[in-house]
Amino acid sequence: MFKKIALVAMMGALIGVSFGAATANAATARNGVCEDGEFCLYYNSDNAGSISDFNTSISDYGDEQPSCYEFKSGGNGQGLCVKNEAASVWNRTDNKVTVYFNSGYAGPSQTIAANTKTNLNSTLKNENASHKLNDGGGTTPPPGGTYAPPNTNPHPSAAARAPQATKRTQFVDDEIRRLTGEKDCWVGDYRSYEPSTSNHNTGNALDCTISNAIGTYPNAAQKEQGWKLANWLKKYADKLDVRYVIWQGKIWSVARSSEGWRNYTAGSGVTGGHYDHVHVSMQNPYGD
Repeated sequence: MFKKIALVAMMGALIGVSFGAATANAATARNGVCEDGEFCLYYNSDNAGSISDFNTSISDYGDEQPSCYEFKSGGNGQGLCVKNEAASVWNRTDNKVTVYFNSGYAGPSQTIAANTKTNLNSTLKNENASHKLNDGGGTTPPPGGTYAPPNTNPHPSAAARAPQATKRTQFVDDEIRRLTGEKDCWVGDYRSYEPSTSNHNTGNALDCTISNAIGTYPNAAQKEQGWKLANWLKKYADKLDVRYVIWQGKIWSVARSSEGWRNYTAGSGVTGGHYDHVHVSMQNPYGD
């Protein structure tokens, strides 16, 4: 009888050990849960919104489906590509992790201490393209003389006739040249195939050529350059009176800002999809 009781007790202990071991699972990357040992990006500040979790370094988050890394969990931002959309992070690894402005671990950066939750700084918030684990890269300033905050647009909503720009649009063109170095932005000729009230025809839009020539795809460096301009226009839309921005088959608009960069379906091809130029429309009387 004593042996039987002892055997039952020993079996119970073994079962308890077995169940205990089963609960100590390793982190599962890309499941939308920020687990121990992972580095996690959040769509919103203060570690809110949808989560994208990683257990490796990523040299390029990607900017279009199906190849990009997306926000996985429920909440604001779910399903969006994380590139240029993350606002806060949680480093649940035991080492430093550095977030970079550009792909390839380049450009301005912010290093996150081990086991730390924090918001990304003003340079990296919604403007981030890669991260490296176990990396103490430090914080680097933005490229000298570029992408500083613009002045506030003082001009009222108005209409002109292409190729003339409204004063509001000319102000944006001047700020782009002054602060980003882009010098190839134009209203363009009057377009008879568009309504007379379209943004371009009323002098309320600019096309900034990024590739070597209209009709050609940009190289990797030019693509990054275009995203830096597009996200600068997005970031300071309120100060510049920007209405929407289109680049690389994506559109961001003030009216639907909570959705981030969305797929642009009104055009196709190199130019129609805005792969060779950044388009920016200003707030205007017609809203087209």
